[in-house]
Amino acid sequence: MTRNLLGKLAVYVPLIIFAVITLIPFAYLASSAFKGKDIFFTSPFLPEAGLFAIDQSTGALTVVDHTLLPDDGAKVYQLDVAISRGGEAVGRTIRVGYGDHGEADIDFTIPAGVEVNQNIGTVAPPEELANVAEAGNGSGSQIGNGPLTFTIAAGNESGALGRAWGLLTTDNFERLFRGVPREVDGEVLLDEAGEPVLKSTGIKRAILNSFFFASVSSVLATLGAAMGGYALGKFRFKGRALIDNVVLGALVIPGTLLLVPGYQLLYWLGLLDTYAGLILPGIAPAFGVFLFRQAMISSLPDEMIEAARIDGCGEIKMFFIMALPMVRPMAGAFLLITYLGAWNNFIGPQIILQSPEKYPLAVWISQLRGVYGIDYGLIMAGTLVAIAPVLILFLLLQKEFIAGLTAGAVKG
Repeated sequence: MTRNLLGKLAVYVPLIIFAVITLIPFAYLASSAFKGKDIFFTSPFLPEAGLFAIDQSTGALTVVDHTLLPDDGAKVYQLDVAISRGGEAVGRTIRVGYGDHGEADIDFTIPAGVEVNQNIGTVAPPEELANVAEAGNGSGSQIGNGPLTFTIAAGNESGALGRAWGLLTTDNFERLFRGVPREVDGEVLLDEAGEPVLKSTGIKRAILNSFFFASVSSVLATLGAAMGGYALGKFRFKGRALIDNVVLGALVIPGTLLLVPGYQLLYWLGLLDTYAGLILPGIAPAFGVFLFRQAMISSLPDEMIEAARIDGCGEIKMFFIMALPMVRPMAGAFLLITYLGAWNNFIGPQIILQSPEKYPLAVWISQLRGVYGIDYGLIMAGTLVAIAPVLILFLLLQKEFIAGLTAGAVKG
């Protein structure tokens, strides 16, 4: 029993560790999509700031997570602030009063409509900082050399698990679907009412483009590969061995080597900047043809085909009624693989398509970078939106996907 337990631990523990490591980038993406610009780089995952934040160089105290403030009444917060210079530090206790509380060092209220990052004052007036620095720990000697730095040592409140949940926002998704402020020479345009003029991000059109491109590409690629595999696996004709070798040889050719000749061919055919030029080159991929060839050989007995022909069944009807259902797990797995590949295709659409309104979601996300800066939160939100459909599709087809991958692995 001990040996069996150790064997299971040796297998499952590395798998769990690998799964956790694999999920780390997705966790970073999901948490970053709900962060605003002002806190995006403050922490790698969920924001760690509490109710108050302090500027390390000036001592300016700011209300960050307003959701931690009391709904009614008043409260006095006692913050222990460490003031350091040159590696030496002294402590100071600051009483911060909210609402009608009585006497405190710093008083503040939250005006209506103000939610985060409200500057409420400094830990000490500028003229008092010199006195604190000179007083040191009471000995009268100056603490260290160089600029003063401020940190909140104790007394700061935070949310559950030490995270500032109130700083998470859906603003990135709202801007993604409602529009972003229009800028000219780095300045935001305002309308007559003083509100920012919004321009559409085009995400709705990009989502429709991706659904169309991925759906049509995956269905046609699966159907074409299945037909090719059926013909190579079950028909006897001259040159079949040569075609098999050509298919196998095509498997070792990197797809990037075909970009230039493929582009030139599409140019001659007049298919540039069209979805036809994007879809047609992938209708019968060599990998899919070889995959379905092997599946047809192992899953479809020749006796069934001969019996169907004797009964007068046509070849097309035989393919759709007999052959395709026999390799359904393989078809489901290949459909999912090709759908994911088409949905995440980034290089092909950029080369073949020139009209921005035709870009799929993967290419559209790269266009979110601004001329004067990069809105990382908006890009993370767009990436999360792009991941959601394929994640749902995988969850719906995971049984078919697993069955297709394991088909032929066990004799029976």
